Amino acid sequence: MRGVGVTSALTDALPSALVPVLELLTQLGDAWFVMVAVATVYWVGPRYGLLSARDATRYAAVGLAAFGAIVALKGVFALPRPPASVALVHTDGHGFPSGHATAAAALYGGAAALFARPARRTRWLLAAGFVAVVSATRLLLGVHYLADVLAGALVGALVVACVLALTRRRHSLGFLFAAALGVCALAAAGPTVDALASVGITLGALCGYAVATRYGRARVSAPLALCGLLVFGGFGIAALKAPLPGYGVVITSMVAGAGVLALPATRSLSQNFSR
Repeated sequence: MRGVGVTSALTDALPSALVPVLELLTQLGDAWFVMVAVATVYWVGPRYGLLSARDATRYAAVGLAAFGAIVALKGVFALPRPPASVALVHTDGHGFPSGHATAAAALYGGAAALFARPARRTRWLLAAGFVAVVSATRLLLGVHYLADVLAGALVGALVVACVLALTRRRHSLGFLFAAALGVCALAAAGPTVDALASVGITLGALCGYAVATRYGRARVSAPLALCGLLVFGGFGIAALKAPLPGYGVVITSMVAGAGVLALPATRSLSQNFSR
């Protein structure tokens, strides 16, 4: 019922030569790409006039909340992916809703809502196009049913709407919402790596936001942003991929989340401690 025959029909008709192309395009909604994009926009977006510092903070909350929502809902429904006989690539985990579609809707929908340029209509058209492309790749690769990607896109849009509503006056509510979703993910999925990382990164981000608020935000240079990606991205990868105990996953992901949000306060922190 979830697929209504769409997935199997698409994979049967897809030339094998296109599979590597689809594997590349589907990365536009992968967790690593979303986190790198959100962190980069949060750090350097205001510097280049892409969005205001205020909206960059809201955008970070959108990305973190999407991660928690994906893990929580997958744990709640625990529905399988299409069988291996249909899938063209191997993917682990539950299938509903599509994490890639959810993340893409949050990433590009959030950008359309918060970015200052290009023109509003262009932003929304581009966002819809990116979400459609990512969703299509999941179907064409045979790793999701139609209902999975439709639900994922809806969940991502709801995450954007909720975070933007909560952060209209108080940014901290967006991070509290993301942390609450992380806790829900742990309750729904159990102590899996993804759930523990979701709790850690959202709680860490809440702490990092508090630091940035306390000490003030300064412009982040491109070299500092690159260092941030290498350092805190490394912590994020370690949390998800390294053979760590549960508490290690939480602590490592907390460092990643806190570092991303606190990085713009680095200059103020260094000046404060040098006094």
